Amino acid sequence: MIKLENIHKYYDSQHVLKGINLTVNRGEVVSILGPSGSGKSTLLRCINFLEQPTSGIVEVSDKRVNVESASKTDIFSLRTSTGMVFQQYNLFKNLTVLQNVIIGLTSVKQMNKDEAKKISIDILERVGLNNRLSHYPAQLSGGQQQRVGIARALALNPEVLLFDEPTSSLDPELVDEVLTTIKGVANEGNTMLIVTHELNFAREISDRVIFMEDGTIIEEGTAEQIFNNPSVERTKKFLSKVIRN
Repeated sequence: MIKLENIHKYYDSQHVLKGINLTVNRGEVVSILGPSGSGKSTLLRCINFLEQPTSGIVEVSDKRVNVESASKTDIFSLRTSTGMVFQQYNLFKNLTVLQNVIIGLTSVKQMNKDEAKKISIDILERVGLNNRLSHYPAQLSGGQQQRVGIARALALNPEVLLFDEPTSSLDPELVDEVLTTIKGVANEGNTMLIVTHELNFAREISDRVIFMEDGTIIEEGTAEQIFNNPSVERTKKFLSKVIRN
């Protein structure tokens, strides 16, 4: 479903991703852990070319792209195959909740407005916001805004969902409602790649866990293996420090 081959990313002379190889199977939920600055979010954003990788191969479903020769059509194809949920909610402040979800369907999928409205209402009901359709982002809590972001990604019916620290901008008391929504999405069988610092959440939801540091994957395995018996000393140190604190 997702296959990354020898992905490198440079910012000028800074080598941010150093030959990443990763496969995520259909229906699998994979969490990416690691300290700040390890390249987690950059890796996620390279999959849909929000950050252009410097070299390597990105494959999503049947779309295989050599990043050094990627065309606009290739990039558009990758982006329409993925749904992204950001750290910041990135909602249009002048649009209602319903309009924020509809706009992706009418602009990206070229769907007629009536069909887009029906799909959007159904999706917003799934994330518990059917009573907020006419509200504007400023009238919502952070957790509700993030759930709109999740609904917007789901409405496009992507083959892969990418979550980039979806709770990092939330007040602590709002985190659970968003995590519960993401768990519900995972239980529907969606293919998901999640960058998160919510370790208990990652442990519960993940089929596999990846640990990154300094632009490389230094360990990966099942959630049980990584949390209960990591084989790399750096992973052990990270988990012990974060869990203790």
